[in-house]
Amino acid sequence: MSEFKELELEINDLGDELVEERVRAILAKMNGIHTARITQTGVHIIYNPLGITPEEITRTILQSGFKIDYQQPG
Repeated sequence: MSEFKELELEINDLGDELVEERVRAILAKMNGIHTARITQTGVHIIYNPLGITPEEITRTILQSGFKIDYQQPG
């Protein structure tokens, strides 16, 4: 059984409720994400590395029109 991993993403334009809801909806559709918590500057993600990679998460967010200012594995 795989251990969950953490990923912190600082996402430009967070702070607006509609934008935050859009980010939540994008992450909710992705297989392998266990939880995603919006923070003041971004999102804290707990994911299963057997189901998804940090690169896949980042790519999906970028393709959805968001700018990631900073990425840090947890």
